[in-house]
Amino acid sequence: MALYQSKPQQVEAIHWTGANVEAVVAFAEGKVRPAADGSVQLLAGADGAQDWVPVPVGHWLVHPPGDLSDVWPVAPDYFAAKYDACGLPESPR
Repeated sequence: MALYQSKPQQVEAIHWTGANVEAVVAFAEGKVRPAADGSVQLLAGADGAQDWVPVPVGHWLVHPPGDLSDVWPVAPDYFAAKYDACGLPESPR
């Protein structure tokens, strides 16, 4: 996992490649579930207000650093235009 900086908001993000189900599920800690067809679904919106929605392969999942109350999918083109990589998060000491 790497940190990405929005202009001007910082978010944590993971890229859904279609082959990293376990990593995506772990990233969102209960807000993402695998579907029977190999895709993933996201409990979208603040505290899941928008219910389970499919996440297309290639999209990014993002949330504010340390805050899993609002996880949202972002299309790859929009992600590339809005966010700049700013490094890996510091490890806990």
